[in-house]
Amino acid sequence: MNWFLDMCILIFYAEVGGKNYQKSAYFVQEKNNNRFIICSYISKENMPKWIKRQEIILKLAGNKILDSSYDFEKSEGYEKLISQDKIKLMKFISIGSSASDKKKYVEKIRRNQDIMLQRIHYFLQKLIDQEVVSIKEIDFDLRSTLFTFLNNHSDAMTLASGIQHHQKEELIIMTGDKHDWNKNNLEWVYGSRPDLLKKYPNVPEIKYIQNY
Repeated sequence: MNWFLDMCILIFYAEVGGKNYQKSAYFVQEKNNNRFIICSYISKENMPKWIKRQEIILKLAGNKILDSSYDFEKSEGYEKLISQDKIKLMKFISIGSSASDKKKYVEKIRRNQDIMLQRIHYFLQKLIDQEVVSIKEIDFDLRSTLFTFLNNHSDAMTLASGIQHHQKEELIIMTGDKHDWNKNNLEWVYGSRPDLLKKYPNVPEIKYIQNY
């Protein structure tokens, strides 16, 4: 079986103790002869950007925890964070600021990040069997139409890559995004653009790590 992985699966696997870690770890353990596929957009652009933002979160959080007068909102890198990143940043700051040993807490979250990055590197180097669809090959019309319904550039780029590669070999998309990545959205996309349905007649099945 060919599994086309959304980036969140790699992140869930890397974040030991996270909400969906156990499901992702079990999914990986059951890989056996199955193939794990990702798109070039994830490995070449989206994942590197995500890792950079995690580094910024940790730097800002550590500085604020150790120095309550530090203004992280005016610090370099803060403007690159998205809403989810800012929530994570504030969670670190909230917990760290009330910790009895602030320095020890900062050391702990830094150590956890090192482990997370090591696990992501391992996943990319050892578990991924194939990288498909270069960024320049992503169909602009397909990506743009997906974006209309998903309103998320990363999701549109990744899902477009999965649909395109599915025309060459059958695959199942694995994600954790039940809200946006679903059959109804794909049907709406194709309903609005019959030409895309003609160009990409084979629609991949979507499964969710939460149900695995």
